[in-house]
Amino acid sequence: MMKIDPRRLLDVLAVARHGSFSGAAEATGVSQPALSQSIALLERELGVRVMERGRHGARLNQAGDALVFHARALENLIERAEEEMRLRARGVLGPLAIGVTPITTVGLVPQALDLLLGETPDVAVKVTEGLDDEILAMLKTRELDLLVSRLGQGSLEGEVESERLFFADWSLVVRPDHPLAEREMISLRELRDLHWVLPAGGSAFRKQMELVFEGAGIDWPIGGISTNSILAIKAIVMSTDCATIISQRLVAVEIAAGRLKAIALGDVGPLKPVGLMWRRGEKLSPLAERFANLMRRLARDDPDPAF
Repeated sequence: MMKIDPRRLLDVLAVARHGSFSGAAEATGVSQPALSQSIALLERELGVRVMERGRHGARLNQAGDALVFHARALENLIERAEEEMRLRARGVLGPLAIGVTPITTVGLVPQALDLLLGETPDVAVKVTEGLDDEILAMLKTRELDLLVSRLGQGSLEGEVESERLFFADWSLVVRPDHPLAEREMISLRELRDLHWVLPAGGSAFRKQMELVFEGAGIDWPIGGISTNSILAIKAIVMSTDCATIISQRLVAVEIAAGRLKAIALGDVGPLKPVGLMWRRGEKLSPLAERFANLMRRLARDDPDPAF
């Protein structure tokens, strides 16, 4: 049975990062001949070459790319273990690393974190927001323990297990005295001339909004106001005739206070499931399992789980 020395995996990763044996050797504090020999031994054990060497450095081939993926996961696993031991030495549990998308950064996730901190005050939690594919990739390489995200999205989802918690939908949001505020439902196709405030390019929120417009067969608005601040989007909508598209979960407080009005959109597709995702075939850590159970409990107790 073939066994790979994990130290040689990390050597391949170092060369991949620095583009040469000399750069990797300097960065890792080993001699260049020792590093070259380590990778040569790895190639001999595997029976395949993992990189092409030339005058201008070393370049990974397909086998090398496959190994680097696992090397990154190994490096993250080691770093997480070291961090956990440092925290335990100080009497702190963790780290618990959670990946979220914009729709999950409000509502159940903060509530679950509040309950977790109430039960376990000495805990270290990291919350990372990103696009679906980004946080799925981070989950696979062990940078994250658990995701709270839309389900049925992303190219890596076949390699994770998932569990639905609630449904999410998008609404048109305006100020209460907006000309459209009396409508109970509206079609996105009716709103071509509307003044918009929408997320700017490069954000996870923008990507999700683009999918909403695309699903309704509408081009992304050329004009209007763009910002990556959800607080700014809310403030602008409350103060102008601009409208936005957002999940009611993100504006529930303002709606309850009478500062904003949500109007159902009739042409943005069915409700989208949101839930937990974790690596297939692996048990969650006790801390991650505790957080997952809190999310399940809150989802069950939510009086209106479909938003």
